[in-house]
Amino acid sequence: MEKFFALLGKIVLVILLLGSIAYGAYSLGKSSQPGSNSGAASTTAMPTPTMDPGLKPESLPEGFKPAKTITAGLGTESGLSFTKYQMTVPEGWIPDHITTNEGTWADTLTLTKGTTKLKIFQAATGGALCLYPSDADFEGPSSRYDTYVTITTSDGIVLRRGGTKGSTKGYTVCQKGSENYGQPTVFGHMSLTTTLGAEDALLSEVDAMIASLKKL
Repeated sequence: MEKFFALLGKIVLVILLLGSIAYGAYSLGKSSQPGSNSGAASTTAMPTPTMDPGLKPESLPEGFKPAKTITAGLGTESGLSFTKYQMTVPEGWIPDHITTNEGTWADTLTLTKGTTKLKIFQAATGGALCLYPSDADFEGPSSRYDTYVTITTSDGIVLRRGGTKGSTKGYTVCQKGSENYGQPTVFGHMSLTTTLGAEDALLSEVDAMIASLKKL
């Protein structure tokens, strides 16, 4: 009788051992499946990028009739950090391009339509920070604007045409850096003078010309 119980105990022990092995294999196989906590690769949804308020597309506005492509700007021979560039100019705008080297390099492109003038000026001048409504004050060279339109050039350079609401006939174009906007841009100091309350169609033409800028 004692032999019978001894044999029965051994059988039960073997059954329990085999069961433990089978359960361990099942658990290991389950933990190795993708999507578990074993470190398998998983996909995470990326946040949708937001666009800067007022961002304009690179395409020219409806009714924009390009008349010519103008090349201007200083090359590396000037020793300045500006670039040569090209710009698409529509019908009705008169270009005036002057480059001088009388001891100091300078390049000026002026585009005129009636009393409106867009000027791009390259020379050895200082720079300044451009501040907008959401920006804190800055102790240093800076200019503050309470209205702006954001423009992206054909090279992907982000610019802002900023002005003072209701009290100016002039605008300044600043370039986006790593954290802030500043002037001059890589194309030079850019300014626009026009009549107070200029028509939206006219400003759209100006913005389209700025958007067409391309480094050479």
